[in-house]
Amino acid sequence: MGQADKKREVLVCQWVADGMNEMDGTDYRAVPYSPDPPDVLLISDSGKHATREAEVVSTPQDFTIRYDNKNVRKFERRLRLALQQLGFSNCNLLVYWSDSAVRFGVEDPLIFKLAEIIVATASRDDYLFLRGVEIYKHSPEVSRVVHYARVFRLSYPTLEVHSASGCWLPGDGRWIEEAVATKRKKYGSGTVASKLMLVVDGLFYLDPEQVEAFRHTAAPEQVPFAELWVVTMGRAYRVKP
Repeated sequence: MGQADKKREVLVCQWVADGMNEMDGTDYRAVPYSPDPPDVLLISDSGKHATREAEVVSTPQDFTIRYDNKNVRKFERRLRLALQQLGFSNCNLLVYWSDSAVRFGVEDPLIFKLAEIIVATASRDDYLFLRGVEIYKHSPEVSRVVHYARVFRLSYPTLEVHSASGCWLPGDGRWIEEAVATKRKKYGSGTVASKLMLVVDGLFYLDPEQVEAFRHTAAPEQVPFAELWVVTMGRAYRVKP
């Protein structure tokens, strides 16, 4: 696990600690722990409260919209390199990749062809929006892996490549259920699970409606962990107990 991932785990657990301290009058803070399990420890500064062991799982499980999707990062690196090889700079580029591209990858020749299309169509104007239909005119193959590309021209010598993403949020608790099931499968319903606090990191893909839906429909056997918290948009929601 990289340092960024560990920092994220500590951050979401600190949000849980903040919520717990506010609700229960405790004085917990989150600190990293290795090796797993747990991912993070919640330690009482005063020593008055028992240390809690927290395991973190991210959601949703849909690979096309997870923040740590490795295919997307590869696309960005390869596209940036291709544009540099073509002598293109001074821009902020945003690309919306197709779901199939994110799931199964894109061959390097298509990435380079996309770079050629961008260079050929991006004038010295401050803004360019290259729609899918316009990409199709240049290359039907590229249009199947890229929905659109947006270019902002910059006044300073840099090249920024980013990826757009979007998703539909369900009204029920299915994504929380999937996240919990991942760790339940790993730890079962035995002693280890019964001692762990499970923290679901919802990023910005969960909302209070989904939390409430899961809280009202989840059977006790679905959550064999001592505690369950859901963190989304910087706020922690206690689900169990």
